[in-house]
Amino acid sequence: MSDIDLNKSSKACSPCLNEVKKINERINKRKLKEIKSKEVPHLLKVFNF
Repeated sequence: MSDIDLNKSSKACSPCLNEVKKINERINKRKLKEIKSKEVPHLLKVFNF
């Protein structure tokens, strides 16, 4: 097993990075106070399981 601590990694894995990009697109540069509570589950849904 490797001794790499992924929590301290400066780079994300490809699938995670893609999901972060999707979340950023959904937020669309809005401030947190502009996001409605009903939108949060959709915004944070990752990997479409």
